[in-house]
Amino acid sequence: MKLIKNMALPNTMGLASCAEFGCLLKQSDDVLAAQEYARRRDLPFYVIGAGSNIVPMPIVRGVVGVMAIEALLVVGEQGADLQLEVGAGQNWHELVLYCAEQNWFGIENLALIPGSVGAAPVQNIGAYGVEFADVVDAVQVIDGDGNVFWLGRDECAFAYRRSRFQGSREEIIIAVRLNLSKAAHIKIDYPDLANHFQGHLNLTAQQIVTAVIAIRSAKLPDPVVFPNVGSFFKNPIIDRSRIAHFEELGLSVFRTQAGAKLSAAQLIDKCGWKEKQTGHVRCWPKQPLVLVNHGATEAAHIFEFASDVRASVAKDFAIQLEIEPSVLS
Repeated sequence: MKLIKNMALPNTMGLASCAEFGCLLKQSDDVLAAQEYARRRDLPFYVIGAGSNIVPMPIVRGVVGVMAIEALLVVGEQGADLQLEVGAGQNWHELVLYCAEQNWFGIENLALIPGSVGAAPVQNIGAYGVEFADVVDAVQVIDGDGNVFWLGRDECAFAYRRSRFQGSREEIIIAVRLNLSKAAHIKIDYPDLANHFQGHLNLTAQQIVTAVIAIRSAKLPDPVVFPNVGSFFKNPIIDRSRIAHFEELGLSVFRTQAGAKLSAAQLIDKCGWKEKQTGHVRCWPKQPLVLVNHGATEAAHIFEFASDVRASVAKDFAIQLEIEPSVLS
């Protein structure tokens, strides 16, 4: 492990940010060494991936490790079922493409989600009716004492865009095990996919991936061209007793096991933010859930805009939008 002073931090929001000390984590021993360095100097220790779901401050105090552990191995196979072990530093979208090429089913709906494999459990990424929690068997971590162990799916406390790993730097994800299938387990009942395939069920994983890429690309900005972190706000969950109220307001309500989910994008749109720009920040016109950076250099500019959006939604609908990306300071 090589420590770099004032290392520039990758982030898809296009913000200038550097870590007091930074390093690449290419193996588990690098994680242990970085932990020990931070502990001896009483410094905070953070681990990030591709920076696709973080908003970093200009200077991040402490040690920041960029996860780069790569591994891809079938560790179990029985009939049509297989278990795949993947290093936390693998690129998530490239993993989806690889699995689709093998015609392994399970994560095809999660194509084109930016970031690394290690970030997937943290936010329990999800799209088009599938969540990471649906396919994960276990997550391997290194804890604050340097112990390496596996956590089963139930131990990870997955919920909508939540997990036990949020808000805690004590457990560093270094690998995941996914339950996939060589038999077709197709889930295309999400409206966008259902409309795309119009009842056709004899599909390959590659066909679903291609459709998801096309649908996402039509709606969402490419972070390389328009810096963003994807969804900046979570879709709010409401109690079932409030469903009728919001439906009377003309809002879409999606029933879930937890209650019901509103569309944050629809709330933001109805508050008039779809075409607004403040300074160098604006909502993406095709998907106002996404905040796009048009030249802001510091996180404060992003959060000022986000705060105005949240205040507007709270005033008009009595809904408190939660921010989805993590703040690195």
